[in-house]
Amino acid sequence: MRISLADNKLIVSFTYSPQIVAVVKTIPGRMWDAKGKRWVVPVENAVECLDKLEPLGFTATNDVQKVADDQLEIQELAAGVKSLPDVPYGGKFPLYDFQRKGCMFMRIMPHSLLADVPGLGKSIQTLAALEETPGPHLILVPASLKFSWKDEIEKWCKRKVIVIGGTKEERMNQWHYWNTADFVIANYELLLHDFDLVKDKHWKTIVCDEATRISNPAAQTTQRLKELKCDKRIALTGTPVSNSPDDMYSIIDWLSPRYLGTFPQFREKYCILDDSWGKVVGYKQLDELAARVGRFMLRRTKEEVFKDFPPKTVENITFDLVGEERRMYESIRDLIIEEIYKMSALDTRTVGIVPVKMLRLKQCTDHTKLVGGYGKGESTKLETLKELLKPIVASGEKAIIFTQFSEMLHILKEELSKYNPLCIYGDVAPEVRQEYVRTFQNDPSQQVIIMTEAGAYGLNLQAASYVFHYDLPWSIAKMQQREDRAHRIGNKKPVTVYNLIARGTIDEYVAKVLHKKNKAAVAILDDEARLEHAGIEEEDIKAILRL
Repeated sequence: MRISLADNKLIVSFTYSPQIVAVVKTIPGRMWDAKGKRWVVPVENAVECLDKLEPLGFTATNDVQKVADDQLEIQELAAGVKSLPDVPYGGKFPLYDFQRKGCMFMRIMPHSLLADVPGLGKSIQTLAALEETPGPHLILVPASLKFSWKDEIEKWCKRKVIVIGGTKEERMNQWHYWNTADFVIANYELLLHDFDLVKDKHWKTIVCDEATRISNPAAQTTQRLKELKCDKRIALTGTPVSNSPDDMYSIIDWLSPRYLGTFPQFREKYCILDDSWGKVVGYKQLDELAARVGRFMLRRTKEEVFKDFPPKTVENITFDLVGEERRMYESIRDLIIEEIYKMSALDTRTVGIVPVKMLRLKQCTDHTKLVGGYGKGESTKLETLKELLKPIVASGEKAIIFTQFSEMLHILKEELSKYNPLCIYGDVAPEVRQEYVRTFQNDPSQQVIIMTEAGAYGLNLQAASYVFHYDLPWSIAKMQQREDRAHRIGNKKPVTVYNLIARGTIDEYVAKVLHKKNKAAVAILDDEARLEHAGIEEEDIKAILRL
């Protein structure tokens, strides 16, 4: 009975025994090679493979033993860095103590997940971790963050950067000179558009910022990413569990392929499935999952690293819809109820269709113009915002206003024109967004910035002391991302968050549901408010419509 190494996989050889097969099946990622008539285990699980099989009489070849010893050494070093109160750092970056720890953790680990909550400087820790490593390093980001990263690199590193963008011909030229730069920055969409230009390149490091972009293992972007070659992988996200523990699987599977097994194996071990539909209805063994993921992950909260971090106050500002607003809201709600009755039942198909229709309810609480209101339309919410904003601007403070609707953003821009607001939404080019950020940060006269979700990720807006949720997202993770544009390192002042909520409407229900369903995130990440279902379920639909 023997464990050997071939093609970077562990080959488990033995005469058939049901007892041994049962033990092998407990190793994540194991696969039966029907052609070779043998069990194959991913090399990432060498330590666990030896721990389980050596007591049964298996012997490991020298190269397998070395792989396992190296993995144990790295695990021990990484655990040591996590436990040390002060980590030595000889680099040039101006890091806080906790950032030094993050830097050294990423240096030690061949593949790592830095999951600090938003606002703790994941990008500067990453750049510090790579400061002694020659490139080229590929940094994959949402399009809106390309020039933020460029600014960070030029500010701290003084190393050559190529930002991939423009026409196909321009991008071909940029990719051609990839190995002349220390850092190459590209947005995730280019993994699909330019895959033929990048697939044969070998990178020193690939960094995935806002790594929830690869949380779907079936997505083409995720699959393309896994085909790229590199020596080191780093994933960055403040919300590794945005919707469910499933999100974590794909990120870890990129960092260490099949370490958590295949996706079906993962679901079988950690998910509770509905027998009839195969839908995930709950989770199990999350303590074990947390321990396995914890080997790769370093996560800190603001309260943990800064005892005197500026406080964040959240206030729900409630009001009643009046006149035409209320009539339109009730009319839309009644129409949705009528359509549901025509569908005969709230089945899986219906639950998928209704949320799209229910967006009209959210739009109606924002402004009746969004749902066909007459004339200039009505909006008690807009008037409420104006009342709150006036003294803020008069006192010299700055505010960020978030809405999920680009049409609402344009209404806000017009209605708040006396403040000359900056606006960031999907059609604004990344380099322009970054210029707006610089202006907002540095120009005292620029006090208001309005954003859709396009501005909710990665942008640093510490100059703001106030954040308005003009409408609330369904996700706690998205809500946190919005607020952490202001509540982050560099802001010395308290941050006040206003949630604008129309009473007796979908607004009120969303505000309540945002603080549910976070037990699984707490179990995995050991902190609060990191799990929120992204969609609307049957119970939500019935409650909102009062069925």
